[in-house]
Amino acid sequence: MRKRNTLTNDLRDELGKALRAGRLSEALAVCELIEKRKPDEPRWPRRRADLLNRMGREDDAVAAYQQAIELYAAKGFIERAIATAKVMLSIDPTKMAVLNRLEDEALSGVHQRAFVMTHADVHHRS
Repeated sequence: MRKRNTLTNDLRDELGKALRAGRLSEALAVCELIEKRKPDEPRWPRRRADLLNRMGREDDAVAAYQQAIELYAAKGFIERAIATAKVMLSIDPTKMAVLNRLEDEALSGVHQRAFVMTHADVHHRS
């Protein structure tokens, strides 16, 4: 049985309440606390970036999006990294190299999977 992380769950509840009440600064602070507890989880820098963007703090939002992108990519979630990069590009179009790198990684991964599948199929037939 999986042990519940009640502090993180309480923080998530607090985040939801702050967001529903429109208290963005409070929501940002709670999001940062969750992010400290879950540093390898890409959704928290992504949520932080969305909040920062809503608050008009575009430079900080771009930095947080980049952090989320790197975490998504490191975990193999290239499609999510690409989607996040597209959001980031809507704020800062000069970051196109990030999207290009991710698309290259995605294409490389597709080619590798196709090669492995084809090679395994040929090997299996032998």
